[in-house]
Amino acid sequence: MTLPKGEGISMLKNCLPLMIGLAVVAPLSAGEAEKFFSERARDFGTVPFGPAQVHHFKITNTSNQVARIASARVSCGCTTATIPVNTLKPGESTFLTASMDTKRFIGQKEVIIYVTFSNPAEEVTLSVKANRNDSFSKSAEVVSMGQARKGGEAVGSVQVTMRNDPNFTITGATTNTDYVTVAPKELKRDRFEVVYELTATMKPGLDVGVWTTDMVFTTTSPSLSTVRIPVMVEIVAPITATPAQVQFPAVKVGDSKELIVVVKGDKPFKIVEVQGGDGLIKAVADGNQSKQAHVVRLVFQPSAAGETLKNIVVVTDNGTEGKVTIPVRTTAKMD
Repeated sequence: MTLPKGEGISMLKNCLPLMIGLAVVAPLSAGEAEKFFSERARDFGTVPFGPAQVHHFKITNTSNQVARIASARVSCGCTTATIPVNTLKPGESTFLTASMDTKRFIGQKEVIIYVTFSNPAEEVTLSVKANRNDSFSKSAEVVSMGQARKGGEAVGSVQVTMRNDPNFTITGATTNTDYVTVAPKELKRDRFEVVYELTATMKPGLDVGVWTTDMVFTTTSPSLSTVRIPVMVEIVAPITATPAQVQFPAVKVGDSKELIVVVKGDKPFKIVEVQGGDGLIKAVADGNQSKQAHVVRLVFQPSAAGETLKNIVVVTDNGTEGKVTIPVRTTAKMD
């Protein structure tokens, strides 16, 4: 803001603090709230009567000011939208949970969710949709592969049933990732119902964490041309360390400090070697027996002041993924 010409110096001094204050609390610009959402639509695909269809829309305040959510309303009573918090500081996140009640509609249904912000002063629309088909059912809402070892494979399956359509056929099945393939298998066919089993197989290559994708299959049914079913797998490391990283407290030069790390595996293993130790940090395993948990002692004995960062690598006989790296930070002081 520019001061009008002809104002005195004293007025300029009085106005500057006010101007600074106004700059801090100025409202966010229009269109900013749309950037808070990582996605704005969810298609549940074909669903049976009964189970609620739930999706969580992530909201992250990507601005440098506090964002405020005033309300969330829906275009149909068959859907609810809830947000646990209405104020987000810069960098904070929350979730809008949308839940569609499949008992309250039939056929294709799309619901618009209106999320109103007071800062920025705008409204963002989200959508959820589903196609309820009472002749169609599935044995699970999600194909869960459970936990899988990093570097290994995982398998999960689901059965789908179509009633009152003896000619129903699954014509193709895929996923939106190269890591998971889908194979349909016909289990039953008569004049009353047709049953298929769809098996999802994950190949090695995914890193540690929880991964999701969608199984998508096409059919000969005009009312059920495409069906989506979520697939989930958790990849776990065969070897883990607790704590995953070590921070030594400040140690006086000439003194020593010992900390313990517990190394666990998904099956019994031997520690073959502990790498990275030296005269500053000694790393000692608890023997060469085969067991599911080992203790590694880390001893820090500084000879000079300063900070260091080292990696201790525990190598085991537990396959190609059978090692774990432990970052170790140290601080040495003179007194």
